[in-house]
Amino acid sequence: MSRLPAVLVLVVALFAGCGGGDGPSPQLELGRKLLAEGKYEAAAVELKKATEADRHSLEAWLQLGHAYAGMKRYDEALAAYVAAKKIDRHSVPPFVAHAKAQLALGHIEQATTELNLVVEMDPRNLEALLLLAQVSQLPVKLPDGSVGVSRASLERAELNLQAAAALAPQDAVVVYEQVRVAAKLGKRDEAAAALKRLTSLAQSDAAAKKLLADAEQALKAAGG
Repeated sequence: MSRLPAVLVLVVALFAGCGGGDGPSPQLELGRKLLAEGKYEAAAVELKKATEADRHSLEAWLQLGHAYAGMKRYDEALAAYVAAKKIDRHSVPPFVAHAKAQLALGHIEQATTELNLVVEMDPRNLEALLLLAQVSQLPVKLPDGSVGVSRASLERAELNLQAAAALAPQDAVVVYEQVRVAAKLGKRDEAAAALKRLTSLAQSDAAAKKLLADAEQALKAAGG
């Protein structure tokens, strides 16, 4: 019986040592704050400390990737996002972030593959659907050796935008992209209808107002 208090003290000490799992570490919290302020280098220092303190913190690796991406150190950002993905293969944010870094490096095929995976994991992920639609409009090397955007790629963008619009019909960027894609496909009536929706949104939506001139130009370029 005399040993019982010592055992209890040991158990309490062990649980106290694991208490860091109850919430974000101070380094992670500071890193997030610095990221929000756009202080990427300082954020990276704190977030690297956070990953060293807890190698299994998905959030620490994810935020570290954001810090590196903010400094345009995309190879290091990719490595951080890969570390985050390995911790939880079912967590979507590291996959989306990894795809964005691939896009920043001009790796369109790799980004497209990753975004398709995200949509398989989460068919209602608006950001991934919108990114896929935008990626599908980027010029690539075509089978005949020329560089451009195939009709099949534009049609994929159209399908992804339809899914995005079903989730967020009032999203200014979604409607804007619908104008652009419809215009490129020669669907002037559909482009004009989307432009009308964007014009209506611009009455109260600052984002829509900023995109309106470009959308009008896209329709005009298509002969609308």
